[in-house]
Amino acid sequence: MKYVNIMMRSRFHNVKYLHILGLAVFGIVAIAAGCSNPFATANTPDQIRLGTFNLENFDGLNSAKVDAVSQIIERNFDVIGLQEVSPVAAEKLKEKLNKSQKWNFILGESGNKQRVALFYRQDEVSAQKVTEWKQVNITGTLRSPLVTYIKAGQKFDFTLVVVHQKGSGGADADRLRQHQSDLLRKEVDQYQKNPQSDPDLILVGDFNSPTWAEQNRGLRDAPLSFLTRSVETNAQENCLKKHGQPKTPEGRPRYSNRGTGCVIDHIAVSKAPKGAEEEYIPQSVQILDPQKDLGFDSDRTYFSKVSDHLPVRAIFRTK
Repeated sequence: MKYVNIMMRSRFHNVKYLHILGLAVFGIVAIAAGCSNPFATANTPDQIRLGTFNLENFDGLNSAKVDAVSQIIERNFDVIGLQEVSPVAAEKLKEKLNKSQKWNFILGESGNKQRVALFYRQDEVSAQKVTEWKQVNITGTLRSPLVTYIKAGQKFDFTLVVVHQKGSGGADADRLRQHQSDLLRKEVDQYQKNPQSDPDLILVGDFNSPTWAEQNRGLRDAPLSFLTRSVETNAQENCLKKHGQPKTPEGRPRYSNRGTGCVIDHIAVSKAPKGAEEEYIPQSVQILDPQKDLGFDSDRTYFSKVSDHLPVRAIFRTK
């Protein structure tokens, strides 16, 4: 099947923002008319901003949350895997995003109202669903990883897998995640052994465990590089026991989930020299900070109005 090459275009917008104190902007800092938005990372030619974001029971019924999520995505991403999205919410989010630029989405089939989804800019990339890894959905009531083919720019095409492993705590949930991780590893191995597979493989999503945790054991020694390993705490610090919200000396988050204080939302790539790691721009992986990156007046405002997770982003070359 032939896929159309889609040229990346630079977009540096000067946008007028009104200072609104209500829920519609969730405390986003006002931007003076004619000034560039400091809370957006503008896309540049030959690059793609890719990430993951758990939206915490996003049902689409709260219009203010739809507004806030759409602003976060539109300003900071070109392709993003989402978790905990209902079919209604996916449609409402697409409608809101399309008021500024053309977006589309692919929605997972499992998970009832807490599904995974892929959202992408149609002027930047093309996307097509390939399959779902249904074996990872052990009980049939969880979420099957969503597998899509992405074409970005002139030379970068890759297979993207959007993941949402079993949530909640306790020994039973831990064992279920371990089993899911083992099955996910088998799917990755099978994919990479297939001579017809694209060597560029990227996994994004809510794994509900740090990279070093036993719950993630199946993927720890997989032929993948977890980009998020560079920003998480280590096993000795053990965020799961501290239940803190650790930050770097510069004040940037070292956690992606408020409740655990851990990085549990990950971006993993097939290793160089042939895998997607080769296109990754070093040190670009980042957990977006509510104040520094998203323009909220406080972390508390963000967590009370948007999600208990923070969005995670990495940037890749497309040429």
